[in-house]
Amino acid sequence: MAITPSSSELYDLPCPYILSKKVLGTGSYADVYECKNTVTGAHFAAKRFNKKLIYGLELMLQREFQVLKAVLRGHRNILLMVDYFETADYFYLVTDLATGGELYELITQAPGKHTLADTRSILHSLLSALAHLHANGIVHRDIKAENILFTSRNSRTSLLLLADFGHAQILTGGELAQYCGGTLSYLAPEVVRREGHSFPVDMWTVGVLCYVMLCGYMPFDCDTDEETKEYILKADYVFEPEEYWCDVPDTAKDFISQCFRVDPADRITAEEALKHAFIADYETPSMSSSSLQRLHKAVWKLHNSRQHSSANLKLASSTNLAKTFSASSLAESSHSSIPKVLAASRAKLASSSVQNMMKDVPGLLLSAPKSQDNLSALMGGKCYSPEIVTAFTTPVTSGPNSRQHSQNTLHSLLIKLLSPPAVTTTAIRTGNADFML
Repeated sequence: MAITPSSSELYDLPCPYILSKKVLGTGSYADVYECKNTVTGAHFAAKRFNKKLIYGLELMLQREFQVLKAVLRGHRNILLMVDYFETADYFYLVTDLATGGELYELITQAPGKHTLADTRSILHSLLSALAHLHANGIVHRDIKAENILFTSRNSRTSLLLLADFGHAQILTGGELAQYCGGTLSYLAPEVVRREGHSFPVDMWTVGVLCYVMLCGYMPFDCDTDEETKEYILKADYVFEPEEYWCDVPDTAKDFISQCFRVDPADRITAEEALKHAFIADYETPSMSSSSLQRLHKAVWKLHNSRQHSSANLKLASSTNLAKTFSASSLAESSHSSIPKVLAASRAKLASSSVQNMMKDVPGLLLSAPKSQDNLSALMGGKCYSPEIVTAFTTPVTSGPNSRQHSQNTLHSLLIKLLSPPAVTTTAIRTGNADFML
């Protein structure tokens, strides 16, 4: 028998987000909408997962949540998770809002406007994000032009954000990731061979991106998949035709060649790439989120120091989320041909894996629980369906501006966390009601 939510698991919290009808992006099992926080007025992106469509994709969803939580402390070029919640039919993942479109659009829809300086700027930001991920044991595994976003269309103020962590994995103790698919033209040789792989796969794709940004076409894109694989396995690429590459400096070609090493051990690392002659003298824009990062680390440290007093609270919270995750998304799957016994087995596995995923990771509070008994709100509130509007009447506050809201609320939260222990639980619960990263 499949696990089902208990009658006490009601979706009765008010939702502090309003969604726009306009779809910012769509996928096979999730759509992305602009949303507005009713408390702060800040605009974000809400990735909405249909519980009936994610059967068989639980691991990918787990990874995305897990990795986004792991980078919760933040990097200026990584799409940050702001909040998450669920309704009876959907999971919502709230992140930074990127209104500047994708790198793919920049490459394909603005021919002649993409300069060498643009390429170096984009690569510097991307490599900075990758160096941060790799230093924290995270391999992305799905870097491509469609997963690199910009906070605005103003080139002077826009910030690059690395997004989509569905294929990402946290590696520990020399662990290797296993084959998970991907876009063939971006795959490294070891992935094509379906071998265990690690951080160097991301650097191969950086080489692909650099190549396509400089000339406008893919280095490994043949008439058939088999032919494409052969060229990838040999790193068989050329800087031709001549007219496409005559103005590209040798340092850029050398950078690409160091990314396209067949042996991953010989491939340049993200840290090394930042020091490469093609990248090193690029100056990072003055806009910085270091103040926010320091504040966030201080809050995180204080929060962790008090976790021993709320261990039972966290266990109850993660258990409730695991039940809802497994029951709503698996037992009620739209794949009616799947045997109920198999669904029950998968549901139990999902329940266990979600519990493990949430263990020891502080949750974000969506809103203050109605009572001490409503502990599930600690790991993502169970809410009414959010209000949906045709368009917002307030200006969009995206990217760095949203993070400025975060800085203000973190200041407030830090003061509350420093208050006497007797009121700590209430203070944290209230502070996280509009806790923005």
